[in-house]
Amino acid sequence: MHRTRLCSWRGLGSLVGFALLTVATPALAADAPATADVLGKLHESNQKEIAMGKMAQKNGKSKEVTSYGKMLVKDHSAADKKVLTLAKQEKIELPAPAAAKEDMPMGADFDTTFAKSMVDDHKKDIDEVTKARDTTSDEKLKKLLGEILPTLQKHEDTAQKIVDNSGKK
Repeated sequence: MHRTRLCSWRGLGSLVGFALLTVATPALAADAPATADVLGKLHESNQKEIAMGKMAQKNGKSKEVTSYGKMLVKDHSAADKKVLTLAKQEKIELPAPAAAKEDMPMGADFDTTFAKSMVDDHKKDIDEVTKARDTTSDEKLKKLLGEILPTLQKHEDTAQKIVDNSGKK
């Protein structure tokens, strides 16, 4: 009789272990992004947007585009400081971002092409940041991503207004 109980407990233990494993598996399958990977992508994106903002200030024909460029530089510099601070706290060394390469036509078409590029860039960034925020288990990273999202949305909206206004001219 004692032997039967022991077998039953082992069977129950195996069943509980299996149940826990199957419950935990979907969380692992969600592929939560590594904090270092997300911070690296954010740093690279911020640096690219800062470079694009400087390009807009230099080559923009309209006040809207040069003003938008200033906003990009200011906001992405501030966001990058937060990224670098969290990376330092987490003892993560971020790779140097690749040089920004954008093929923007200069001259009359710059403003429209630039604004369309910024709409597309920010849509992609918003999607990636939202996914990372929703899947990460790192609470500090989740908080940072939540802080960055409204700024990215503001940038997308502003770029879309520039595109819409350029069609009216």
